[in-house]
Amino acid sequence: MRTDINNHPVESILRLIRNEGIKADMTVCPGDFTNKSDVQGFISGWDFSLEISRELKSNEIVATLGNHDVDAYDSFSNYSLDIAKGIRKGFPIGNEQECDTFWSKGCVFLERQGFRILVLNSSHYHHNRISAGKGKVGKDLIDYVDQYMTKNGNNKISIALAHHHPVNHSRLDLGEDDIIINGSDLVEVLGKHEFDLFIHGHKHDPFLRYYNCLENNNRLPIFSSGSFSATTNLSWTSQRNTFHTIQIFKDEKRCNGSIKTWTFIPKRGWQVNNDDNGFHANTGFGFRGEITDLKSKISSIVGKRKIVDWKDVIEKIPDIKFLIPSESIALEEMLKKDKLLLSGKLSENPDIISNVKIEK
Repeated sequence: MRTDINNHPVESILRLIRNEGIKADMTVCPGDFTNKSDVQGFISGWDFSLEISRELKSNEIVATLGNHDVDAYDSFSNYSLDIAKGIRKGFPIGNEQECDTFWSKGCVFLERQGFRILVLNSSHYHHNRISAGKGKVGKDLIDYVDQYMTKNGNNKISIALAHHHPVNHSRLDLGEDDIIINGSDLVEVLGKHEFDLFIHGHKHDPFLRYYNCLENNNRLPIFSSGSFSATTNLSWTSQRNTFHTIQIFKDEKRCNGSIKTWTFIPKRGWQVNNDDNGFHANTGFGFRGEITDLKSKISSIVGKRKIVDWKDVIEKIPDIKFLIPSESIALEEMLKKDKLLLSGKLSENPDIISNVKIEK
């Protein structure tokens, strides 16, 4: 029931958005609006997404298909995309021409002011039970992406959106068989054209890491968003449901991003969660240097002072905001070894850093 706000993820997120004044240029949904292609679930899932997008005052909402959004088992239709194409209400893309390209090519470039999104349908080949076991992008699609970017590439923020993961994501015993076929070739092309972020769903496990592209040594951040409202998420993956906002900053030299995450906790609603088992509440991507250098700079700023305001450190070393979770943890450990203690984890935006080498 929606009247039980703290137990209803949609009603709870709407209240959070209103209370915190959260806004977004675009709402992005990486697929699986329903379970096992259930029609009413699909209609409700997309309606909920539209509600959230309106509350965020987004300019538009963009989605892709998940494996559960495709009737590959012929449960409701003898055409696997019949339900998805019949949802309407701007699904998956509001612009009719862009939507037609998405259905026909299995992908579409959305060119917007200051940024572009490549929306990929990794469920494009889910025509039957066997083909639905993996995501896939065709070689012709990868060639199309390469040719398009060769002609149209510029310094816009460039984001790829898909449902399935393009590189291995088998932690938490989640398996290796559902990866995108030709995914490594896809990310190599995205790296060649200096894409700034790859967002995917499917794994129910929020995770942020880099893929090191071979051709130009570009590091492509790959962000698994986790799930928003899967009721069995804890039993499947031990991970809770999550909701994210992403800010991306780009100039001629580099691109950085920050991600804020809220976690849904039953009977408490959406919370900023910082326990060790969850995804970092505040994290980022785009740092290009060495963690040891950051530690040395922090140590130099603290010097012989006992306590320093952390915001003063961030002001002088803004790169700290753009560390992925594994880098943040590594920096925390280095600081501890140097007897520099934060008042909380980096993901908690600590208030101070203390130099315990200094005698009281």
